[in-house]
Amino acid sequence: MRSIVLAWEISRVHAYVMDQNSNTAMSIIFMVTGMAIVGIIDNFIKFIAVEISLWQFHFLRSLIAVPVIVVFGLVVGWDLKPKRLWPVLGRNMFLSGAMFIYFGCLGFFPIAAVAAGLFTAPVLVLVIDAIWSGRRIGPVRIITALLGFFGTILVLKPDVGSFSWVNLIPVLAGLMYAFGNVATRKWCEGESATALLWSYKFLMLIFGGLGVLYLYFYPGDPTNYLSRGWAWPSLQVWLWVWVQAVFSLIGLGFIMKAYLIGEVTYVSIFEYSMLIFATLTAWFVFGDKVGVLGVLGIGLIIITGTVVLIRSKER
Repeated sequence: MRSIVLAWEISRVHAYVMDQNSNTAMSIIFMVTGMAIVGIIDNFIKFIAVEISLWQFHFLRSLIAVPVIVVFGLVVGWDLKPKRLWPVLGRNMFLSGAMFIYFGCLGFFPIAAVAAGLFTAPVLVLVIDAIWSGRRIGPVRIITALLGFFGTILVLKPDVGSFSWVNLIPVLAGLMYAFGNVATRKWCEGESATALLWSYKFLMLIFGGLGVLYLYFYPGDPTNYLSRGWAWPSLQVWLWVWVQAVFSLIGLGFIMKAYLIGEVTYVSIFEYSMLIFATLTAWFVFGDKVGVLGVLGIGLIIITGTVVLIRSKER
């Protein structure tokens, strides 16, 4: 009898382990799929930047995305109301700033460089969180942060002789994104992912609308992605705006699902796959080449970010 009970317990443990392994595998698939979608579609900002401004792009994209999220959320019963308005607003301000800088840079820089700047965020989170919490940073993490920053420099401009501080603008996106991540942890505990998502998109809609309104009355250079006034998009650009709006939500859906069913420690590491998909798409579609030092830099960013993520879970 005891042997039967023991065999039953072993079978239960085996089934649990297999289920956990299955969840981990599926979460990785969801994460890589979501990052592949984002990494691919962000390459085509080049087509959008030819006709409309950064502000108009975010206004139109958010105008499509916000009703989709809210209506779908109401239908399925998602919690859409933030529990604490001001902390959520503060967190969304940081993330909105990050995305305006990120997409603004995509109109001028190769996507590998812009994505590299954005993915300095995990290393910068380490520094910001330590300062915010008054926590000491150990030597391993200091070395990791320096290596990650060095990797970013390699991707942004391997040719040191012609380096300009302008090349570091994509890192500002990573800095703002890092502040947003720390603010999410410190200020937004207990908030639903849906409330954070739609409120962030709504803030992007407001900022985009304000930019559009200002440039409508005070238009800048009509050839400049950042300062041109309102322009009615061609059918092709409308298509790319819709692609951005819809597929970015699909990508975020895969990413959220990955975090829901998987272990965060492992899943978050695969966010770096976006760097690979974005770079490969740029090379395959547009012929953008990164170079040996650029590839080395991407490798350093992925390795150092992975080390930071793993060690942060060991505390």
